[in-house]
Amino acid sequence: MVIKLLKTKISKSSEIDVVVIGAGAAGLSASSELIKKGRSILCIEAMNRIGGRCFTDNGIFDAPFDVGAHWLHNYSGNHIVQYGLSKRKKFNIYEIKEDIIVYDGKKKVSPNHLVETINNIKKFKEKLLERNIVLNKDKISYKDDVPFINQIPKKLKDNEWFETAHQTLGACLAGVDFDKYTIFDEKLNYEHLGENDGFVKEGYGTLLADFRKEVQVSLNTEVREIKWNGKGVVLETNQGTIKAKSCIVTVSIEILRLGKIKFTPSLPIEKYDAFDGITLGAYNHITLKLKKQFYENYGIQPDTYFLSKIEKTSIPPKGFFGSLRLHKSNLSYFDVGGQFAKDLEEEGHDASVDFVLNSLRSIFGSNFDQYLIKAHATSWGKNKYTMGSYSSTRPGKSHLRNVLKFPVGDRIYFAGEATSTNYGTVHGADTSGKEVANKLLGTLIK
Repeated sequence: MVIKLLKTKISKSSEIDVVVIGAGAAGLSASSELIKKGRSILCIEAMNRIGGRCFTDNGIFDAPFDVGAHWLHNYSGNHIVQYGLSKRKKFNIYEIKEDIIVYDGKKKVSPNHLVETINNIKKFKEKLLERNIVLNKDKISYKDDVPFINQIPKKLKDNEWFETAHQTLGACLAGVDFDKYTIFDEKLNYEHLGENDGFVKEGYGTLLADFRKEVQVSLNTEVREIKWNGKGVVLETNQGTIKAKSCIVTVSIEILRLGKIKFTPSLPIEKYDAFDGITLGAYNHITLKLKKQFYENYGIQPDTYFLSKIEKTSIPPKGFFGSLRLHKSNLSYFDVGGQFAKDLEEEGHDASVDFVLNSLRSIFGSNFDQYLIKAHATSWGKNKYTMGSYSSTRPGKSHLRNVLKFPVGDRIYFAGEATSTNYGTVHGADTSGKEVANKLLGTLIK
């Protein structure tokens, strides 16, 4: 592993400037920035690895496999991409061309009808976003901050490709279905930094670890309580007590919502409102390692998107978003999201794999299994350290991301993708860590 790991027991008596809680993208970034500014820091992580929801496994398929974050979003403006491009001898990074294969039952069809439906939904959303909406900050809920499904015209929802487009833009992009998705989140909180997406053959987790390789991390360190009723902060962990002048909390919003970390005294009530108003969506990779013959028989090129028509009777949409033959390998992702992803998680790993295999058998024939080498399904909602994939605000609660960002008592700071203007992305989480570290530096006495 590239990151330096601390294996010693935490000292109960030492006091440091900052404790960074979590070694995902935000925590590593904040730690890196504080180290550069000469501050004493301790970065702690509850899991036995770094990266959070951006982690590359090389053992499951004997090849780089991104268990979580995989797409290099905002490719042209993504600073982690720029770092990787500067390390060409180490990383193979490239922009995706987005070739699409679409099936309607057993029949391969033109993607035009689906693409048109997707574009029509996007255009309608953009039209809504362009409206001049007067926001009353004194209101708990804005009247226009409603589920997107309620705003979409009936004619568009009646389109035979709507559920497939719904799954593509909702469940497999936002991590929630349109009945739990609000465009106000984007209107109030998102900034577009670049265009298109990209991939890194060695894995996004590998790239992130190399990007922040100077950070030392204490693993297997779970924070149970943060006390801030005296000077500085006192953290009670399974490895002992840690004292510091301040801390940066980068754990997932769901961990905060569920009260996995106790704050003594309690935080201001608006913080708990933010914890409850921002949810973690569900998004999982169901990955198949397939024989080369499958890709050759069906003329599938590397990094091809694959979608199968979802029948309109399926609510929430029950389907997958396929990314075939990733990086010229024999790995293919069949991603599921939203409520259907949660339902599959409840049914278990084998049920998730069976759903994809049964779908592919119905498309390519009952003998499809002859191509299968190995399968694996992630379940981020079952990971006790994350409890979900990435953030989305509940309808009526889009204004609460700004509340989440604010520090408490100039001692407890919050960072992570849920606080970022590029929420749901690794580079967004990374940027939030750096920004919060610099805000915190202004409060520390030299």
